[in-house]
Amino acid sequence: MGTWKRNDMASHIRRQSKRAWLTVVCLLLCVPCAVAASGIPRNECAQPPTGTIFCEDFEGANPKGNFDDYDGNPDSENLVMTDLGPSNDTVNKVIRLRVPANQSGASDLVKVLPSTYDSLFVRWYFKYETGFNFGALNHGGGLTAGDRNFIGLSGNQPNGADFAYFGVQYQNNTSKPYAYSYYRGMYQDCPAQGSCFGDSLPCVYDIGASYCTKPQHRPATSLPILQAGQWYCVEQLLTMGTPSANGTNTNGRLAHWLNGQSIGDFQDLWIRTTAGLKVQNLWLSLFHHDGTHSTAGEMIDNIVVSTAQIGCGSALDNVPPNPPTNLRIIP
Repeated sequence: MGTWKRNDMASHIRRQSKRAWLTVVCLLLCVPCAVAASGIPRNECAQPPTGTIFCEDFEGANPKGNFDDYDGNPDSENLVMTDLGPSNDTVNKVIRLRVPANQSGASDLVKVLPSTYDSLFVRWYFKYETGFNFGALNHGGGLTAGDRNFIGLSGNQPNGADFAYFGVQYQNNTSKPYAYSYYRGMYQDCPAQGSCFGDSLPCVYDIGASYCTKPQHRPATSLPILQAGQWYCVEQLLTMGTPSANGTNTNGRLAHWLNGQSIGDFQDLWIRTTAGLKVQNLWLSLFHHDGTHSTAGEMIDNIVVSTAQIGCGSALDNVPPNPPTNLRIIP
């Protein structure tokens, strides 16, 4: 067995320190991150952020009564329950969305907002339960424009005066987030009325061959991969833009942040033809196309709709999930 010389020992320590530092940097910068527990109050709505027009943290006596769903949000599909939540508080409450086993359909929350806004932010925290099946086809939720009765309408392209909606969801099998989007200028999968299906923003359907033909609508950076059992913070901005009769000089905007990091900002959308189409509803949904989905569903907490950007909490940290398995450090 050999012996260490002083210079050899110092060199070894420097190499090991460098490797450890590089590993930490890679974990912090290269891996999709989850929401940490610190700095997120469970009762955020007691002192809501500046600009708030709606806030629900599920800590009140009847939080489901603050929504406007026709079905009354039955506990079998929309259960207010105790969970550590993003605040990591043992008495924190969340709402759990589950679609009945072996069925297609949706579990959702609808909030009708004042019909006066051309631009709004919404932010909420979400977690897919352990065992969630990301292979199941799905739709999510977000801000919508127009009358609430248009919520969930599919197959037809909006005419610019009736509705628009932008639902945050995951791409089945890849688990990458995007907004499933219906609006006047939708183009990716809309050959004719009755056969129109939502745009993907950012566009994840292909790399430009058939669907994602506008380069500015493709991902600008690598999209994170959502994982079950982790809390995430998502924020959405919807700005209706200047009305346009023919789709010229359009400036409607849709932007998304996940844990404070941009996953898409699109500022050239043709959303409306009339100034009368306003941001009017919040629709948070878990929809499955068929019965192949898991029993495990989605948890939601701390919903804020605001005229100002909200953010994910003043003390939000990024905590890496499981380390990558293909990491190599080259000395």
